[in-house]
Amino acid sequence: MQLVSGKSLCLLGMSLLGLLFGGQTGQASECKVINTTLDGSTFPCAQSPGGLCADGIIWSGILRGTKLAVYTAAAPSAGLPPEVEPPLVLSYAAEAVFTTDQGELHLDQLGVLDPFRQVFTELNRVVGGTGRFDQASGDLFISGTLSLDGTAFESEVTGIVCLNE
Repeated sequence: MQLVSGKSLCLLGMSLLGLLFGGQTGQASECKVINTTLDGSTFPCAQSPGGLCADGIIWSGILRGTKLAVYTAAAPSAGLPPEVEPPLVLSYAAEAVFTTDQGELHLDQLGVLDPFRQVFTELNRVVGGTGRFDQASGDLFISGTLSLDGTAFESEVTGIVCLNE
């Protein structure tokens, strides 16, 4: 009996959801499974109310290009009471843009960062875009690790982006 990995089941499930719900706008929609890497770093920026942004490079697939995130809000203890989660564990929100040679993909980002374990995870909801990504929909999941000083990261990007092509 051959076992199926959790990652394979996740990608299969996302593909099925894309097929079921990708064409609800009345336009022809093609959903793409995303499975790539994103490496980057954080930096101070004036666009962010908290003064922090992140940029990175996507190495393959339809998102090959760059990513910029402008952090718009953060909450200590991941938004939970401090007796449940330590105050240095943060939840955060950002506006993010993937820029490719075929257009921009715009996302609303919601994440949790654990600086003790040097890990983070994010839900990125597609909210539109330009070029090929005009009227795109879908969700991306980004999870990764931080450098010792917390300024650089390596991550995996998975999910589905549906395009109106």
